[in-house]
Amino acid sequence: MTAIALFLPTLLGFLALAVVLRNEHDTGLVERLCFSYPLGTGLLTIQMFVLGLLRVPLTLVNTSLPIVAEIVLLSVLIVIQKITIMPKPSFGFRDEFLSTNIPRIKKVALLLFILWAGAKLFSVFVETGLRPIFAWDAWANWSVGAKLFYAAKSLLLDSPPQDFFASGAVLRITAYPLHNPMMQMWISLWNGGFDEVLVKFWNPVYLLCLAGCLYIMAKKELNALTAMMMLVVFLGSQLMSYHAIEAYSDLALSTYLLLAAISFLYAMRGREAFWILTGVFSAEALFTKDEALFFIAPLCISAVIYIWKDSIDRRRKQYEIIKLAAPLLLAAPWYFFKFSHALGLGANHIKLEFTFHPEIILPALQQLYSLENFNVIIVFFPLLLLLGGKPSQEFLHIVLVVASYVVFFVALYMFTTFYYEHFSRGTVFFRNILTYYPVIVLLTILLLKRIFLAIKQAETPIAVAVPKKKKKRHRAR
Repeated sequence: MTAIALFLPTLLGFLALAVVLRNEHDTGLVERLCFSYPLGTGLLTIQMFVLGLLRVPLTLVNTSLPIVAEIVLLSVLIVIQKITIMPKPSFGFRDEFLSTNIPRIKKVALLLFILWAGAKLFSVFVETGLRPIFAWDAWANWSVGAKLFYAAKSLLLDSPPQDFFASGAVLRITAYPLHNPMMQMWISLWNGGFDEVLVKFWNPVYLLCLAGCLYIMAKKELNALTAMMMLVVFLGSQLMSYHAIEAYSDLALSTYLLLAAISFLYAMRGREAFWILTGVFSAEALFTKDEALFFIAPLCISAVIYIWKDSIDRRRKQYEIIKLAAPLLLAAPWYFFKFSHALGLGANHIKLEFTFHPEIILPALQQLYSLENFNVIIVFFPLLLLLGGKPSQEFLHIVLVVASYVVFFVALYMFTTFYYEHFSRGTVFFRNILTYYPVIVLLTILLLKRIFLAIKQAETPIAVAVPKKKKKRHRAR
């Protein structure tokens, strides 16, 4: 039943994508599938939260009916408008292996990389099923709330003050968004019980989608072999695998931030339907973790600046801004509830006390470049930045968003007592990096594209036109 619980939101996301991208022909089947699962699960959990706010019992029937109804309505719309829902596959392995222009050694290397990546992803799913939730903070912050919501079939909004919204359960943080607990509850409803192994299986699918999105992006911008090499390096992150097998929210957030960044990139390249998806994935990120706000806010500012500078037509500017901003309303119910009940931002036990510790910058850089969790991509990113030459406009619009996000975390460690005291543990620091690490990989792909293009242009001989000598005309005597 877990498979059905994961399939339904994927189908919802796939059909929704087909409608939004009905005039889009450059998005292949695999890329759409990698977009579909995060899109569908985000829509699912937001709807479950709204049902809970309306005091509708969160039973299997009540939570499934809206999803099934939306799938039926989207299917009818697709049939009526004759929308293509099955574009051609976009992995391109068949062409790579059958091509006579590619050396055999490259084909062998590509095959080995494919086998390694497949084995790595398979091992993550296997390990997810080997043991129940074992990380204390994953249980205390996320799963205990999900278990209580499942038992009550509600959000416990009518409970006594000490139990309101499951606030008295262990160390549950009521200010945290509910995407994670709602996914655990959804799987439990389909399984007929809260199984601490099965409720984690929504998380490794996010890693699968991350891997697929980054591979497709690298293949489009570079080539299949380089894309697989980068995928192998990306999947080599120990922390990425650990978060995929546990009931944390950081991996899901990193997926939504990456998809919002990719959608923004595509929108800047003239694919206007992706303005809508930029807004939708941004809203879903906001419903996943609090810190998403400090990535999404600069992303939206950057997008509005781009729209305003790019187009001369004032009406078109307004239309594109509306397409970006309207989907953000998906997160409005959560923020209305959050602030109307004074839940605030971050953990309940954190007291906002200011301090000043600039000395954390050097240890932070040492941890960042220690190769402990993120391998070589972050280490070589500054060098690639120098080799890439003058950055493109699209690169600048995304890298400034990441830079703003990083500055926010540095400010937390440097200026707040709580985060400064927890900085030495390293756990919070690396989790923060995990949320924007896939976007760093996306930016690395864009840098490599510029570097490869510069190398290719340098190797191409330039034909110099030699002016022909004019023949002298002799006057007839």
